[in-house]
Amino acid sequence: MLTPAVAWRWLQQWRRKNLELDRAAVLGHVRESGALAPRYAFMCVMACGIALLGLLQNSAAVIIGAMLISPLMGPIVEMGMALATFDFRALRSALTTIAVGIGLALATSILIVAASPLREATPEILARTQPNLFDLLVALFSGLAGAYATITRKGETIVGVAIATALMPPLAVVGYGIATGSPGIAGGAAFLFMTNLLTISLSVTVMALWYGFGHRDSPKQTAWQAALIVGSFLVLSIPLGLALRDITERSKEERTVRTTLDEAAGRDGGRVGSLRVERGGERLHVDAMLLTPRHRPGLAQQLERRLEDALGRPVSIDLREVVTADDDALAREQDTLAQLRDSVLRLQNEARQNALARSARDEALAALRERAVAAFGSFDVLDDGQQALWRLRGDAGLDVAAARRLEAALRQDGDGPRVAVVPALQGLPAVAFGDGSAELDEAAQARLQDIAWALARWDAGPVRVEGYAGSDARLARERAEAVAAWLRERGVAVAEAAGADAASARALGAREGAAAQRSARVTLLQ
Repeated sequence: MLTPAVAWRWLQQWRRKNLELDRAAVLGHVRESGALAPRYAFMCVMACGIALLGLLQNSAAVIIGAMLISPLMGPIVEMGMALATFDFRALRSALTTIAVGIGLALATSILIVAASPLREATPEILARTQPNLFDLLVALFSGLAGAYATITRKGETIVGVAIATALMPPLAVVGYGIATGSPGIAGGAAFLFMTNLLTISLSVTVMALWYGFGHRDSPKQTAWQAALIVGSFLVLSIPLGLALRDITERSKEERTVRTTLDEAAGRDGGRVGSLRVERGGERLHVDAMLLTPRHRPGLAQQLERRLEDALGRPVSIDLREVVTADDDALAREQDTLAQLRDSVLRLQNEARQNALARSARDEALAALRERAVAAFGSFDVLDDGQQALWRLRGDAGLDVAAARRLEAALRQDGDGPRVAVVPALQGLPAVAFGDGSAELDEAAQARLQDIAWALARWDAGPVRVEGYAGSDARLARERAEAVAAWLRERGVAVAEAAGADAASARALGAREGAAAQRSARVTLLQ
């Protein structure tokens, strides 16, 4: 009959038969690999430098390449072995080596970030600022694989890459957060680094005990080891598990909100232009912009009720509806824009040749009204025919820049009335900046001229300027202030200029691409 005692004796016999190895040789190799030497310091600097450059470039291939030369496996395995054998001298040596490696890596990353023109947080950087339970499992499996490879002397180099992958990138992100003054990034990456370091070391301890390295430990020491291992895993698992649950809940909420808004916009052939979901205590705040062919009164209240029923919590929605043309109409109107100037010139020539029927000015006005009003908008004649006001409809398919070019084309010929084009009310275009820059280049100033022209045609009130620069709040604010200063010099009333926070920048980058995080947006204040 198989009893627990019989099973334990069989397991002990199996371990003695199958897990026999030269423990003295293994310990000597571990001490040699974890020693503090010039090669270790040099390789720490090189590995961290390559890893940080890969993070700044958002290149996973470069980050993985940096791991091939990382020396972090040696002192970590030595630390785990020291805990298994109660060798406090080896433990002090391993901790010293690890501390030196951390210091060199932080110094290297801070210096590189300080000298780099690329300082915006990339997805690879942000991915290492919110650790969860999965990160603990990655570190656990890496530690067990590293200990097995070290003890059996099989595949140490390859397994060392896995361990370094869990340690060097977070350590480089800590230096990045310190250099850019981003405590949230530095703190999240530091927590991930310490989680991985402790988990890997304790995993090595477990594997070493399994191979019999602690067979001379007293029962009290064995109990102390078990309490340390189990307690550490529990302490790390609780916050990481809560973080994973929080991420899962947020993902589910954002997916529900987006699905609901997509369904509402899709009924009229529209789409969601922008979406931001934030938690404020028990209430969920949703900031969204819908691009729709027609306005639907009371839509925000309907969506709030639907989301509250679906999510089971209070929801407040700040909904902005931008009336736009559908895709087919937009394509048709854009095709005719290139022909519009020739049509206007032809109409003016016909008007001058028809002097017997009416004056050239009246003929041009009549022909322009007949051909353009139905397709683009209302056309009003002012000051006895000296001026004309062309108000474009929302379905005309012309954005701000196209409407301004239309006005310029109509004014090239000095004959006829002076035409002023008023574009349809719409979202203003984004002002793009160079990497790490808050200076307005020629393209940005040209875009601002379009914006100032549209605000003047709309006789708009005060506006708000919001800058985006990833997690660099200072750069985001400088971009907003640069745009606001330019507009104020042209007589535009700017009520507020502010930089977007990191969460808003990440959300914008996820929707519109990384280039959107290097921009500023101008919006009307209602």
